[in-house]
Amino acid sequence: MDWRHPERAFGPGLDATILHALWRSGTHLTGAEVHRSAGCGSPRGVRYALERLATQGIVSTSVVGTSNLYELNTAHLTYPAVDAAFRALDPWQALAQRVDALVAETLPPTVTADGTLPPQVSVSVFGSVARGTADEGSDVDLLVVTLDQATDGERLADRLEVEGQRWTGQRVQVYLTTHAQLARARDAGDPIVASFRADARRIVGPSVDDLLRPAA
Repeated sequence: MDWRHPERAFGPGLDATILHALWRSGTHLTGAEVHRSAGCGSPRGVRYALERLATQGIVSTSVVGTSNLYELNTAHLTYPAVDAAFRALDPWQALAQRVDALVAETLPPTVTADGTLPPQVSVSVFGSVARGTADEGSDVDLLVVTLDQATDGERLADRLEVEGQRWTGQRVQVYLTTHAQLARARDAGDPIVASFRADARRIVGPSVDDLLRPAA
């Protein structure tokens, strides 16, 4: 999956990305404005894609002065499907929900005298996906921090690698560690800790900043 343009899963080329740009804008745009909003392709490629979409009728065109203006045709029979698809297009929220469900399936809750506690685990994305520079050829790097690196932690890491590839089409690499190991890496100045601090994005559980904060 291209995390910068997840709508490309709908089809190759610029068409889906341009539809997404017009949908986000909610108003008419010039070809140059569409190009800037889409953030990819050449001006000529964007113009050709707009012409293709206009031929299908899903994009309306008008002329003001010397400029062509483009906007989504909300009266088009396919507009409800386009609108529903883009409203549902939130890969970060979907990832958080699926990781949360996978953690609940894989790690048993902790039973104490005061009741049942949810699994004590943190999952964050770091690397190119977290920085917003990943495309479909990038790996998805996950940081998983557990209380101890017992069988349950290993099983969660294995499942995240397998299921994560199914969810994204990308190879998933899990960096599995424990609270104690992470603290030792922090105190030793391990370069990987700087990477976590720079761009880790929390998915489930405590944030990396919270985990790296020295105990009072």
